[in-house]
Amino acid sequence: MKNKISAKLLLGSLIFTSSPLALAAPKDELRIAVNAEFDTIHPIVNTMAAGGLIQDAIMRPLVMITPDGKAQAELIKEIPTIENKKAQIFSDKTGKHLKAEIEFIENAKWGDGTPVTCKDLEAGWKIGGNELVATPNRDDYANVKDIVIDKTNLKKCTVIFDKPQYNFYVSFPRLLPAHLEMSVFEKYKGKVLSYERNSLYATKITEPGLYNGPYRVTEIKPGSHVVLVPNDKFYGKKPYFKKVIFKFILNSTSMEANLISGNVDMTSSSGMSFDQTLAFEKKVKSQNLPYEVKYVAGSMYAHIELNLDNSILKDLKVRQALNYAFNRAEMAKSFFDGKQPPALHFSTPFDEWYTDDPKIITLYPYSRMKAQRLLDDAGWKMGADGYRYKDGKKMSLTMTNVADNKMNEMIAVYLQNQWKQLGLEVVLKSFPARVFFGEILRQRKFEMAALTWVNSPNMVPAGTMSSEMVPSQGNGWAGHNRSGWRNKEVDKLLIQAIEEFDKTKRTEAMRKVLKLYTEELPQLPSYYRSNTSIIPKGFKGYEMSGHNNSEYLRIENWHF
Repeated sequence: MKNKISAKLLLGSLIFTSSPLALAAPKDELRIAVNAEFDTIHPIVNTMAAGGLIQDAIMRPLVMITPDGKAQAELIKEIPTIENKKAQIFSDKTGKHLKAEIEFIENAKWGDGTPVTCKDLEAGWKIGGNELVATPNRDDYANVKDIVIDKTNLKKCTVIFDKPQYNFYVSFPRLLPAHLEMSVFEKYKGKVLSYERNSLYATKITEPGLYNGPYRVTEIKPGSHVVLVPNDKFYGKKPYFKKVIFKFILNSTSMEANLISGNVDMTSSSGMSFDQTLAFEKKVKSQNLPYEVKYVAGSMYAHIELNLDNSILKDLKVRQALNYAFNRAEMAKSFFDGKQPPALHFSTPFDEWYTDDPKIITLYPYSRMKAQRLLDDAGWKMGADGYRYKDGKKMSLTMTNVADNKMNEMIAVYLQNQWKQLGLEVVLKSFPARVFFGEILRQRKFEMAALTWVNSPNMVPAGTMSSEMVPSQGNGWAGHNRSGWRNKEVDKLLIQAIEEFDKTKRTEAMRKVLKLYTEELPQLPSYYRSNTSIIPKGFKGYEMSGHNNSEYLRIENWHF
């Protein structure tokens, strides 16, 4: 057909070339390209990958997940477990609970020299649990019943969880410097988004006391860059680089030119799109460029977010039709050279409950015929102009993307073409990343949106699927259930899985969630994403991560 645009043609039309001109950079300075400008680096409020990378360089969690998926104590002396008796399940008249004893390492300090204590954990809990603060994973904060601080040693405390959870050790509240942030919170906590706008992470971002990691922010220029310098109060290894500059290069087609010109030294896992990385790798080999290209498969689910409050998308038959008309196999082969597999659902192959068994989940092999039949059955009839209509209304939806994200742009155009053949008009809109994540997604101002969930292996996605996690003005736009999927059975199963310490029973519960998810399709699966990065030859200590605990949690190990 005339309107048919192949995936290969789209890919070829968007690839560009540039002339190699490598420039050497000072060995004690590292310039990193990121493809989005963050809206905040606030440890509790941030939802953007780009902000998360910078956040991991300047802050440390209590427990981190290593690149190979293992839990490791970071700010605390050891991870509390049932086995070491630092964690215990107990019962009272309100039910079963869990308490975990923790002790912060002795030399952990904020950048202004103030010791990191349980008061900072308490501050994070109180602020993150406030109903007017836009906390994405509010359920983690709500599940903390109390924090009992040892009066004789502020480094020691007992965290009491309302409900026992198998992964409680990665659900501790994020730390906030109580000596700086609590007074701001008390002053501005009575109005939606008021605290976030007045937090020192927004108004005085260069304050050393906001950071406890190996680096701290010393300069920020909106639309351009962020500069980090070593935090001389950091408890760990002294970082090699005296300055780290994150450069915002929002147009993904400019990344290659910046690398070859020497304007940046590397791209992060929030850098080049996958197809562009593949093309650049060929240039590295053919032109002997001084770079190394890295790939790592991860717990990352790329999909099309659907707003289920939309009058067209609330119809299951419409969602099923769009899913059948999405040729993922062609997309994966043409755009990704087969290196990023088509997704079946939200669970990735790194999860213990992942399955592709058609006896457990509903599969949607590509079939335009089935898609057309479903739309006919839903009452959407084809008009003479090639578009469908129902009750005089044209079938038209808007697909929202991050501006200048080349891969998302290509997939959006690809879907626009595939769904046009069904009689659906797809209007494409793009926004800067900080607007897309900070407003469009957070306040659910979209119909369809290209998005990737980045998680850690075997984490129950309550924050993105629980009915209580639908963002609204009433809850301060907290939660990641932006589709607005509300299923009481799923809510029960998520709680059951989170509270189940037995792996077999937990897997059984999550596979029931997968069954309901693939039946009801609150999102359209796209592909399982891999992380890529491009580093200079001779770069040492860099171990890329494929989950939401990024490689920047070990930035102090990077060196030449």
